[in-house]
Amino acid sequence: MSQYHRCVVAVLIIILLTRLYYRTTLFKQGGTFSTTNLLNTFPSPQPVKKILFWYEQYKPPRRRNGFEIAQGPTGMAEDAYRLTHCQLQCDIFSRGRIVDWELLKEYDAIIFHQHDWTPDDVPVKRWPHQHYVFLSMESPAWRFVNTESMKNFFNRTMTYRRDSDIYNPYGWFSALTESVTLDSSRINPLTLKQLMRDVHFDTTNYGAGKTKKVAWFVSNCKSLSARNEYVNRLKTFIDVDIYGQCGTMRCSRSNSELCHEMLERDYKFYLSLENTLCEDYVTEKFFDQMRYHIIPIVFDLHGHHKRIAPPHSYINAADYQSIRELADYLLLLDGNDTLYNEYFWWKKHYIVGGGPRDAKGGMCRLCDYLHNSTLPLKVYQNMTQWWSVQSKCRTVAFINNTFMPKHDADFYWESFLA
Repeated sequence: MSQYHRCVVAVLIIILLTRLYYRTTLFKQGGTFSTTNLLNTFPSPQPVKKILFWYEQYKPPRRRNGFEIAQGPTGMAEDAYRLTHCQLQCDIFSRGRIVDWELLKEYDAIIFHQHDWTPDDVPVKRWPHQHYVFLSMESPAWRFVNTESMKNFFNRTMTYRRDSDIYNPYGWFSALTESVTLDSSRINPLTLKQLMRDVHFDTTNYGAGKTKKVAWFVSNCKSLSARNEYVNRLKTFIDVDIYGQCGTMRCSRSNSELCHEMLERDYKFYLSLENTLCEDYVTEKFFDQMRYHIIPIVFDLHGHHKRIAPPHSYINAADYQSIRELADYLLLLDGNDTLYNEYFWWKKHYIVGGGPRDAKGGMCRLCDYLHNSTLPLKVYQNMTQWWSVQSKCRTVAFINNTFMPKHDADFYWESFLA
């Protein structure tokens, strides 16, 4: 065989081995072999996706990590920000004065925020490639929006509910060690008990120097969750200091960090009570307090705290038969540093992060969505059913310092629509 033929054979062998390698690799990853897949083995630059908030007030915090100023299309958007901490590139815009509706086609997604939008305020023209996204950080019971006219309007949902297309909670927990998980049912009770006992060998006494018992920061003095009535009854059994418009104590919002430090220094417990009791809804105050050395008290009728937070890291008032029973337990912890400290076992095994405007959270997940060309088309045929009914909002009634679940979502919508 001549040297020429040997070279040809060598080249053919290399080509065959290369194809075999990519075929095997792609099959292992669940893909199919094609020249397209082979070419896509090497990443190519991704286009920047554009997201428009359908209201003018949206302005991400410029000094927070995750945003930087970007340039928006003239005639449509007044403020533009680029997500800098996401894996893929997206720019966010807030709607300005519209001078040319044709510019709307430049956006890949348009976000309609429950708090700043009404169903009669919609674009006059829509393009097939666009995703209409329903956004809410609050529950449907907090602010009613009649979505009966919005059938077949939304393509994606972006809320605190776990069944949203883009899950966007106020915060999150992440396990640092393999011995723990966020699913309480999967943690061996003996393992959890041992982890709690390990705190006893820690020199940190989380209750040291704390002279006050329960604190609550609140500005909304009326809520569907009946939390104000609950706290007023709780005060008859244990000291509760109420800060804000609904109480006599004051701590300026402009010095929020100082307020948190004061709570951590002086108080054993903090009331992290939602204004509404709906499926998956967890107030931002819960995640805020979990960053400090104070035990949050929640009122959870749906069990969602068990799904998102470390076990034995908070106290659920709904687990107690009466308000007096809860108060007695708080007084027990207040007088026993060993039992009190066990509620902080998780600090070495989990981290808490996120926030309502965390660029690494919902906005990055939405950005990933827009870059994923394989996602199937989706339309919400009945937004009222998904958002209003399936949120399973409830309230409670009090009888002799005991409470009972009173109503589900039907109660709210009959009341609001009356």
